[in-house]
Amino acid sequence: MSELFPMEMMYGHGGPFRYVHCRSCGSTYQPERLEDYGKYYPTSYYSFQYKEPENFSARLRQFKRKLRNAHYYFGAGLIGRLLAKARPRPVNHLSNHVNLRRDMAILEVGCGTGELLHEIAELGIRTVVGIDPFVPEDISYKNGAKVYKAGIQQFGERFGDQKFDLIMFNHSLEHSPTPFDDLRAVTKFLKKDGEILVRFPVSGSELSETYGKYWWSLDAPRHIYLFSARSVKLLAKKCGLTVKRAHFEGTIDDYLASEQHKAGIPLLAKNSYVVSKDFSAFSASEMENYEKLIARQNENGTAALAGFILGH
Repeated sequence: MSELFPMEMMYGHGGPFRYVHCRSCGSTYQPERLEDYGKYYPTSYYSFQYKEPENFSARLRQFKRKLRNAHYYFGAGLIGRLLAKARPRPVNHLSNHVNLRRDMAILEVGCGTGELLHEIAELGIRTVVGIDPFVPEDISYKNGAKVYKAGIQQFGERFGDQKFDLIMFNHSLEHSPTPFDDLRAVTKFLKKDGEILVRFPVSGSELSETYGKYWWSLDAPRHIYLFSARSVKLLAKKCGLTVKRAHFEGTIDDYLASEQHKAGIPLLAKNSYVVSKDFSAFSASEMENYEKLIARQNENGTAALAGFILGH
């Protein structure tokens, strides 16, 4: 075992926070719980910002995204193919993990205000549902996507007999103090041949080993459990599941944010590359080198972000 003491580096609000890294299984976690995590999820937190497009330019962007997605998932549409050629599918696109069908029922756990769900519903997917205990209220989108202000237990009490073809934890399981209980609990909502997608930062990856307490995806203190590629197999087995496939989807952002963290620059600081590229401290050659490193890590399965498909 080894210890890490990272700071909060999205907003620059406090720390250090104690984490323990298990050399045996590769996982990293908070051994003690904070009394109040809520203050680290302000109303400005990114997953609470989505709302349906209201002006013409936003609706146009959404329409173009819909056409590209129809090509990515279903191979449909000449315009979508041309748009996809102009903007190739990113490595972290959902279609790299799952094959969608329009007759599917999909549940996302920890969905925020439901941006991804809205995007999926735009494709005509039959049943698109999300749950998040921290959204202000239930949300019903015009395209049929629904978000319920509920945790897994509350959702089960309301819709316990509903079954899904796909259940997703898109960067939400690492925020839970009870990831084993949460994963095991959702299996009762899974159809016999259904799949569970779990996406998260990968502990024990090259980036996590390189940057240690400065690794951006520790995202202290919001990330409580960070699993390694090995430990997710153990987690799945405890829940009666197996890992069917994995896709590594690291991006250059993890390098840039980790470098800034090391330099003491919070992600949302005025001089962060996220706020303005004009303030970026990274040269063109550095960016090119990071892109090469990420591409290699994704290819050989050592990248710091990944998605794992679980099933019975």
